[in-house]
Amino acid sequence: MASQLPPYYHPTTICFIDDNASFLRALSIDLPDDYLYISYLHPDEAIAAINTPDPLPPLVDRCFSLDNSDPSAPIIRLDLSVLENEIKLIERFRRLSVLMIDYAMPVFDGLELCAEIKDKTLKKALLTGVAEEKTAVAAFNQGLIDSYIPKRLITDGNKIIPYAEALKKAYFDQYSARLSSNLALNPPRFMTEERVAEFFYSVIEDQRIVEYYLVSDPYGYLMLRADGSMLRLVFYSEAQRNEQLALAQAHQAPAHVMQQLTSGERIGFLHERPEDYLGFEPYPWDEVMLPATVIKGEQTWYAGIATNPPADIDFDPKASSYEQYLAQRKAKT
Repeated sequence: MASQLPPYYHPTTICFIDDNASFLRALSIDLPDDYLYISYLHPDEAIAAINTPDPLPPLVDRCFSLDNSDPSAPIIRLDLSVLENEIKLIERFRRLSVLMIDYAMPVFDGLELCAEIKDKTLKKALLTGVAEEKTAVAAFNQGLIDSYIPKRLITDGNKIIPYAEALKKAYFDQYSARLSSNLALNPPRFMTEERVAEFFYSVIEDQRIVEYYLVSDPYGYLMLRADGSMLRLVFYSEAQRNEQLALAQAHQAPAHVMQQLTSGERIGFLHERPEDYLGFEPYPWDEVMLPATVIKGEQTWYAGIATNPPADIDFDPKASSYEQYLAQRKAKT
């Protein structure tokens, strides 16, 4: 079985801690302008900043609520709408996810600094010289760090990006586990399908997606580009496709719509169901049909992409898109 797709992802900030000012200056030159990072020359300043409580709790934690309406049987509820509402909060991009820490520093060495970090969800990598690698291996085996990176491999700042991105993925992957284990519920089935994952990540690459959030009704993902433009990726099982067929037939959909649904050529993105439609014109079947990609995994899935989908969220790209956050950061420098 494939590893579970993450419930959400958005750009986060990488933190570099190194007493070598030349190394940090080189990073500022080599790293892309749209790569989020902060750096600290003094480890004590870094610890103080990193250990300052974030006023915004982790997103997954905010999805859970305790329903005490029946004191004899309290229920933990999951509200997926909290995920998609995150796009209104530009502060999401300030969240730290990965620490890149030099080993050989005065006052604190890298491992002593790691031991001082309170947030155990942060992923930590130790930057090491040749003489320090044996120590780094031992620290990794003890779980004090998540990775170590020999400095001799970092010939320029761009070389560190793959290491940081792997750790960033691990940071978000941990929330996939919490999403299912905290509720003792199975995630939506498509999230664990290998073929679905291949399609999912191809959409991210082709559409230049920078952030995404699991949504329901129907299940899928709300996806955003850097400029805040949206896509809605939906997944239907064979049973759900059959339900759409029955619904279309019951509401006398045009023959060509029935043929498209039957063949799997298209699927419906019925953000307003026919029985709830109040327009004076006939129900706009053609407007709510999406080209379908048929994915053959452990079961058959039908995927569709809606561009500029209708949304209940009051989202302003000029206020909280990734591009806007980058512009604000640039204006401050």
